[in-house]
Amino acid sequence: MNRIKKIYVFIIIGLIVICTFIFEPFRSESPTPKITTGKTVIPTTQGSFCWDGPLFTRCVDKIYSSPLEMAKVHKPMKVSPNQEIRIKFKRKPLAGTLQVEEWRDKKNIKNIKVKDAKILAPKEKGVYIYHVMANWKDGSGNHAFSIEVK
Repeated sequence: MNRIKKIYVFIIIGLIVICTFIFEPFRSESPTPKITTGKTVIPTTQGSFCWDGPLFTRCVDKIYSSPLEMAKVHKPMKVSPNQEIRIKFKRKPLAGTLQVEEWRDKKNIKNIKVKDAKILAPKEKGVYIYHVMANWKDGSGNHAFSIEVK
């Protein structure tokens, strides 16, 4: 009987540890967006963030100097002109805080209108970098991704 109690205690402790590190309410970093176009997932690179988790608060400064550098981590995803791109978080950002910038280079940066967590790819061919920024009650974060309009 004593052995069974020890097994139960071990299982309960294991479940608590797993929940602490896996489940969303116990995150210690900002949510990662799922960027999709059609059924294709566009990979993102996480930038610096600050997050107030239930166990501790942390701010992490990534080594990237700009979204241009962040986006180099992944190859640009090929898309069609005016193709819809969806930005979805498991946890919705605070209303009005989701912002997207389009970068061509360090001098050509413009804010992109986000409607219903969607943006449209440009009409003109080329490589475009997108910088996604958002705030939550627990903190803020940013990510970058790139597309190539063909």
